[in-house]
Amino acid sequence: MVLEMYRNCGGFFKLLEESIESTFDQSEVEKRENGETFEMKVALKLGRSLSELRDLARKSSYSCIEGTQNEEFASKLF
Repeated sequence: MVLEMYRNCGGFFKLLEESIESTFDQSEVEKRENGETFEMKVALKLGRSLSELRDLARKSSYSCIEGTQNEEFASKLF
C-alpha cells in the first residue's frame, strides 16, 4: 500500500513538472498563462498557500547558494 502511495505521488509530481515546463516553453506570450494565476494553481496543487510556496522557494534558493540542504518538501503530503 505504501508503494502504491509513493508511485501515485511520483506520477503526480511528474505531471506537475511537465505542466510547469510546458508553460515555460510556450513561445507565444499571448497563449501563455498569467504568471500569478499559474503560481496560485501550483501552490494549490501542492497544498500550500501562495506565501508558503514563495517562502519555500526563497529558502530553497538560499540553500543552493549556501550549499546546504533544505529539509522541507514542496508538498504537504510528506
